This record gives sequence, C-alpha cells and structure tokens, in this order.
Amino acid sequence: MAAMKETFSRYMFDQVHIVGKTNVNDFHMQYRESGFCEVPADFRQGNSMIEIEIPADQIQADSKLMLKDFLELINAQKYPTITIEINSDEITFEKAGESDLKNIAISMNGITKQFRSQTYADACFGNQWCLSGELKIKLTDFNIQPPSKFLGLVKVQDEIFINFRILFS
Repeated sequence: MAAMKETFSRYMFDQVHIVGKTNVNDFHMQYRESGFCEVPADFRQGNSMIEIEIPADQIQADSKLMLKDFLELINAQKYPTITIEINSDEITFEKAGESDLKNIAISMNGITKQFRSQTYADACFGNQWCLSGELKIKLTDFNIQPPSKFLGLVKVQDEIFINFRILFS
C-alpha cells in the first residue's frame, strides 16, 4: 500500500452506524452519503476543517418506531442535522494501518461537544484513503435524558456508539 497521502481533492462520509441499547435489545441506525464533496481550498492552512452534516430525516433504521423516537429524542424538528467536525490537522495518512486518537466535535440537539476517538487510517479502494473510527457518547452530554417506554419497562441506556468511515480521494 502507499506510504503517505497528504493531498486530497474530495471526501465522502461513506457510512455511519449509530448503535444503542435498551435493557431489552439493541437498536441500529445508519446514514450514508451518495457522493463526494470538495475539500475546502484552505484545507491545510490555518484552522480549516471537514464538516459533515447528517440530515436527521435521511437516517435509516431497522425499526420505524425506534427511528421516530430517536428523531424526537434529538429534537430533529428544531435541529434537523447532526454535525461532525474534524480539524484538518487531525487528518493525516502517514502509513497504511495507522491507528491514532483524534479530536472530533459532534453537534446534536443544539449542543456541540468535543470527543477523542480511536481512528484507523488505511489505503482502500484504489487511490482512496479511509479514516474510520468509533465515538462513544452519552445522550446526557447533549441535554437528552435517556427515555423509557411502556411505563418504564424499556429503558434506553445513556451511552451510544457512532461508528464512521470517511473516504478521501
């Protein structure tokens, strides 16, 4: 595989999986972009960043009821996007198979929080590079109280996991 890749012209948020648990079962949701975006012209200058906006109404789930509850939970009517931001300084590919901790910001329910994510960089799909990782967040970090249903018999856990992969070309 290639040793280093520092210049990119496009990126795509290839996939995101949101995984949560209740005391009864797990729930899964996903989002995938269909096309590449242009890397900002000032990507390697100053305080530039990649910003990925996930339209809440384009998230898919196995259960329509769980998706409806999730959209209400994150206040999607008022805040229709979940945003993930990664500073350009955090995006480097020095060698294939590299693992690193990266600072990643998430905005949801009108609140932005910084997280550290274990990420993996690798050459993939020909001349593209992949940056993948997992974020562990708490709903309460975004002023969201984990809900309960059926008179408290089903309770959503506070912690959810966001697995992502971004393609760079």
